[in-house]
Amino acid sequence: MYCELSNIASHSWLQASNEDDDDKPNDGYKVPEKVGVQELLAKDQNDESLRRYKEQLLGAAAKGQLAVDPNDKRRVVITELKILFEDRPGGDITYTLNTPQDVKAMKSKPFVLKEKCNYKIQISFRVQHEIVSGLKYINKVYKAGLRLRKDEEMLGSYAPQPQPYVVTIPRQTWEEAPSGWFARGGFTANSSFADDDGVKHLEYEYAFEIKSGWS
Repeated sequence: MYCELSNIASHSWLQASNEDDDDKPNDGYKVPEKVGVQELLAKDQNDESLRRYKEQLLGAAAKGQLAVDPNDKRRVVITELKILFEDRPGGDITYTLNTPQDVKAMKSKPFVLKEKCNYKIQISFRVQHEIVSGLKYINKVYKAGLRLRKDEEMLGSYAPQPQPYVVTIPRQTWEEAPSGWFARGGFTANSSFADDDGVKHLEYEYAFEIKSGWS
C-alpha cells in the first residue's frame, strides 16, 4: 500500500498546483511584432526568390483566400477535439465544436480513461482573415474543486487557409493515465486557446472519469 501511495503522489496528475502562476509571463519569450498577410507579401518584392518563398509559406492566404466565411469574424475556428487511444476497444472519442451548443454539451458527456491507458489529444482548427501568432493550448484539470494539473502547449503561428490544421498533443509520445485507488473517480477540466495578442479564441469545459476498466 505504501508503494502504491508513493507512486500515486509522484504522478504529475495528482500534485496540486499553484493557482498564482496563471498570470505570470513566460520568461524569455518576446512577443513578435504583428504583421498582416498583405503587409508581409508587400515586403521585399524585388527579391524574387524571397517572394516565391513567402507565397509558398502562406499558401492559400497569398492568393487572397483569407476566410471560409467572410461573415465569420473569428480568426481561429476550433472545429473538433478528438481523444486518440492506443488500444481502446471502442476506438477514439470525437467532440465536434462547430456551435456554441456543441461546446456547452461537452461537460455533460464525460468520457472514460482506463487506468494506465495511453492517449493523446488531437485538435482540428481553421485560421482565417489574418496570420495568428503564438497560438497556445492551455488545459487545467480539477478533482473535487482542487486543481491538480496545468499544461501549456505552444502550437505555433499559422496563416489563413480553407483547410483545417490538425495538431496532436503530445506530438510524438503518448500520455499515460494515472492509476491506483486515489486516481480513480470523476474529474473536470478547462481548456482554452489564446494567442500572442491575448485573444482567447475558445474556452470550454469537459469531464472525464478514470476507472479500472473502459466502462
